[in-house]
This record gives sequence, structure tokens and C-alpha cells, in this order.
Amino acid sequence: MTIHASWKADQGSSACALDNGTAHWAADLDTSAGGDPSLPNPHDLLDSALAACTTLTIQLYAKRKAYPIRSVAVSVAHVEEAGKYQLKRTIKIEGELEQPVLDDLLRVANRCPVHKSLSAQISIETSLA
Repeated sequence: MTIHASWKADQGSSACALDNGTAHWAADLDTSAGGDPSLPNPHDLLDSALAACTTLTIQLYAKRKAYPIRSVAVSVAHVEEAGKYQLKRTIKIEGELEQPVLDDLLRVANRCPVHKSLSAQISIETSLA
């Protein structure tokens, strides 16, 4: 799947439109740079990918294992410093769960596809169309 981003000077804002061929969303600059505060900035999108993937992975795994979870809430914040981008993820799982089950769910959270991608060596190849 390919993500497409586009912007036009005559639209009157800095926001860019995003789509993957079926879903559509938008992103903008940080509010400190004049972006729309109601839209996520690119770092929000990156952080939200980890939060969403973690939540969905735990949900799917718990369902498959018949773990009695009532809810999953994942928070992701980041700290950016001189060449380092550190993601800080907090997971809250509600349900009647014993510690071994919670440990298993934490293990699975650390294996969600986006976590694995972000923990791998990433390379970016760029070309002009």
C-alpha cells in the first residue's frame, strides 16, 4: 500500500491531504509553525502509528487467547534530542488478568508490526517523479 500526500498553494492553508487509495486524512505543521491545531503533525502521525498498532495487536491477540480484557489504552509520547528520537509508550489493560497474562500481553505489544519496523534499521530512498 502506498501513502500519498498532496498540497496546493491556492488551498489557503499549510495542511496536506493524505490517502492510501481508500482512506483519507490530513496533517499539518506544528501549531508553533502556524499549523492547524485540530490536525496532527507528522510526529503525531508517527507516534499514533505505534499507539494504534499496539492497541490493535493486543486486542487481536487477547481475543485469540480468550483473555478477559475489557479495554486497552495506549499512550505514546516522544522526546527528540540531537539525533535521537525516543518513543515512550504506556499501556493500560483492564480486565481480570493474572500477572502471567499481563506479561504475555506486554511481550506481544513489543512485537507489534510498527514496533518491529521502528526498532529495525530504516532506510529511505528518495527520487523525484
